[in-house]
Amino acid sequence: MATTPTTRVTTLARSHRLDADTAVFPASQYQQLMGIEDLKLVEEVRVEEDEMYSDNGAMRETNTGYNWRLEGKLAYSTNLAGTSIDPVHAFLRTKFKAHRAGRVENAEFGVRFYNRDGLDSGHDHEGRVYVKSWTMPGGKGRDVIDVVLQGQGPLADIVNPIASLVPTITALDPATGGTAGGNHVNIYGQHFKPGGVAAVTDVDFGANPASDFTVVSDSHVVATAPAGAAGTVQVSVTTSAGTSANTAADDYTYA
Repeated sequence: MATTPTTRVTTLARSHRLDADTAVFPASQYQQLMGIEDLKLVEEVRVEEDEMYSDNGAMRETNTGYNWRLEGKLAYSTNLAGTSIDPVHAFLRTKFKAHRAGRVENAEFGVRFYNRDGLDSGHDHEGRVYVKSWTMPGGKGRDVIDVVLQGQGPLADIVNPIASLVPTITALDPATGGTAGGNHVNIYGQHFKPGGVAAVTDVDFGANPASDFTVVSDSHVVATAPAGAAGTVQVSVTTSAGTSANTAADDYTYA
């Protein structure tokens, strides 16, 4: 008798990634949190008792809201040279210190949480959080931090930002430069290095290609601005998946 072939594949652990918005509002610059060893979204409905005399002592509850948080373990990491802490790890630590020292709202930041393969998992969300707890490891071994990101306000559903692998640009730093060019410009966005493989084929400042560029990560490219006439041009990044769309975030001004 023929056996029935498998028609499904289960989702493996660590299927989701987390990005932290490290910019100062209203600017936005999401950067991937690396080194996650465990991450889970906890959603809880808040209720209170609501029974009446007519219920004859039977318990009844009513929904008064909900809360959510992200609980995870983070392999606290440095660069390869061991000279500095990973910048997003350092950002979280700084935000925890801000919470510890003052008001919660002064330590809030945005996060988004979504399937790393671009699938519609039903768990693709964004919201604002603060670092509620930061627990250092004890004893020997690696520094694995237990961290809790407590939700502040609603948890919103989003379209998975990597459902399309066409590159996007969310910020330039700096966004201005001299007409002679030659300065380094940090380009932030998504899909510059999908799957860990550099995919960028062109970086253009208007009609002029960048003198040189380096793909730092999936969300970061450093380009050398070419010479250009005074005025504002669109910076674009091209990969095999396509070219980034023109938005206000990619405007570069020659002055």
